[in-house]
Amino acid sequence: MKKLLLLLAITGLFNFTLKAQYARCFTEEYTKAEMHKDPQYARNREALERFTQQFTQTQQVQSINRGTSGLPYIIPIVFHILHNYGPENVSDDLIIEAVRLMNLDFRKLNADTTDIVPSFKQIAADCEIEFRLATIDPNGNCTNGIEHIVTQKTYFANNNSKINDWPNNKYLNIWVANSLENTGAAAYAQYPGGNGATDGVMCWYTYVNNISRTLTHEAGHCFNLQHVWGNNNNAGVTCGDDQVNDTPVTEGWVPGNCNLSGSICNPPIIENVQNNMDYSYCTNMFTAGQKVRMHATLNSTISGRNNLWSSANLIATGTDGSPVNVCVPISDFKSDYSYSCANDSVHFTDHSWKGAVANWNWSFPGGSPATSNLKNPSVAYSAAGIYNATLRVSNASGADSITKVSVVRITAASLNTIPFIESFEDSASFPGNDGFVLNPGGGDTWSRVTNAGATGIASIKMSNYTSASGSVDEWITPSFDFSSINSPVTISFKVANAQRNSTSVDELKLYYSLNCGRSWSSTSYSKSGAGLATAGIVTSNFTPNNPSQWRQETVSVNPVKLKPNVRFKFQNNSNHGNNTYIDDINITGIYNGVNDLDELQTDFSLYPNPTAGVTTVNFSLSKSYNVRLEVKDILGRNVSTVFDETLGVGIHERKLPVLTSGIYLVDLTINSKHYVRKLVVS
Repeated sequence: MKKLLLLLAITGLFNFTLKAQYARCFTEEYTKAEMHKDPQYARNREALERFTQQFTQTQQVQSINRGTSGLPYIIPIVFHILHNYGPENVSDDLIIEAVRLMNLDFRKLNADTTDIVPSFKQIAADCEIEFRLATIDPNGNCTNGIEHIVTQKTYFANNNSKINDWPNNKYLNIWVANSLENTGAAAYAQYPGGNGATDGVMCWYTYVNNISRTLTHEAGHCFNLQHVWGNNNNAGVTCGDDQVNDTPVTEGWVPGNCNLSGSICNPPIIENVQNNMDYSYCTNMFTAGQKVRMHATLNSTISGRNNLWSSANLIATGTDGSPVNVCVPISDFKSDYSYSCANDSVHFTDHSWKGAVANWNWSFPGGSPATSNLKNPSVAYSAAGIYNATLRVSNASGADSITKVSVVRITAASLNTIPFIESFEDSASFPGNDGFVLNPGGGDTWSRVTNAGATGIASIKMSNYTSASGSVDEWITPSFDFSSINSPVTISFKVANAQRNSTSVDELKLYYSLNCGRSWSSTSYSKSGAGLATAGIVTSNFTPNNPSQWRQETVSVNPVKLKPNVRFKFQNNSNHGNNTYIDDINITGIYNGVNDLDELQTDFSLYPNPTAGVTTVNFSLSKSYNVRLEVKDILGRNVSTVFDETLGVGIHERKLPVLTSGIYLVDLTINSKHYVRKLVVS
């Protein structure tokens, strides 16, 4: 008997054919880890296989003919949407559509069954399995079968991200995440027999849509179907068997390949390239043999699969067809900007879930308007400060309210002038007046310490040694006034870091914001791993104890010139390596008492540059001039005339059109004189 593995099934979209393909999976890696942690897993799998073989040989009549009695296997299902208010917070409508498509596939009601090749048309099966979103949760409360959970675990998700699991003998759990730990993966499923807390499917949100068969494939694994070429990762490599008699031996088909007459392993026998458990882009069927294998699993006690569809469980989960109650909504919301300048509009978006909302009642203390009944209102704040917001939502079943503290931070007038020096020797120096630390993961983060300093005894420290891998921590500095600075600007600081081992890649980046933190631009400073390290490899908890373990970094930040309200951000991306320290920050520039620029002294900058998106042009005029801004290709041919008009005294910013990859010349013409900068678009 082949080694039984925990499968990781991956799916993807293929052009615009409204078909689905399956990308490479990572079964072997996950399986080895699971088997190492739980030897009972292999024993359970073996017991299920013995039961399946016996069930298949006796051809259980009550299983094969369930459809004629109108009693398909009803499977209660719950989706856990792991999100941080990004695109991974997929809508309930999309989930409902995804379940509908699963049911079409499992009941052989998908329209493309007409495309099944003659060799397999007679054995294409109605699997008589139907998925229903639960309407009662494990605590007996109303649910719509879709949870929206705010968590950092949505990023690089793995089995540890499978939070808030519902009992696997009562519900089929599906988790949806922003990204998966294995970046080439789209989803993976667990065979019955493993850890109940991780039983189910983990899916990259991109593949929860109205055309992908990802969840069909993954549910097949949950019901003990292997890939059609057998129990391994790689399609298109070695001929193999999936222990189902009516699926021919095959090596499988790699994504993007769909040879309907393919016959590689046992010519002239045609292989089942259209099987939902293959990787091809033309999958559309299960076979009768696969149906029996899934029914065997649903009649086995392994992982409680036989309880999923029991009458008692259907009643307990609200999937027995009884009238469904409308749930009280759970209030939630997000603002588009957590940081903003005074009088800028902040847009609030309702993210309430569980029950359809009929009424919205917002409260914005200190904002204008102070209250709103709109679903997604916009608010402005005229005074600097930190503000709370409250949303109360209701429907005929009841109401729920949430208040979020410090949801918006409005920046004060610039607090710091240039030059600026910070050695962190003063206990009030960090995070500084109007500065703050962002620690979304809730673990160790940036802090001031007094046991290490490049000069003196103090510095700030990021505890990568004890931080979780993947955590992002940021120190947002107080604001600075560069409105009278028109000379080159640099920010220097001293850094100390050690790697825990040769593969640890903690990362430090520096950003700046010209709009109070609403958006950020990267500087040239980004170092990680050995490039960041100043003390080599230190396996213990690192504290610098020698001047040689500090290195000075100097970064040009010219786009901040002449700007009245600038913030910087030090961002640490932890790889659970070793600690990073920063000391002796020094920001320099030269004041010009009178801004008497003529056209030859025009400050002209592009940021960001290089760019992968929108670039902003910034320049200053000392008096009124006719100004033309053009984008040209490397040969000097005009690509776009951004504007040609008369502009007055002061600072001017204009955004360039989005450009395709390449090198461009940005030509600023002032009073008939040309100033040209090179722009790189990636």
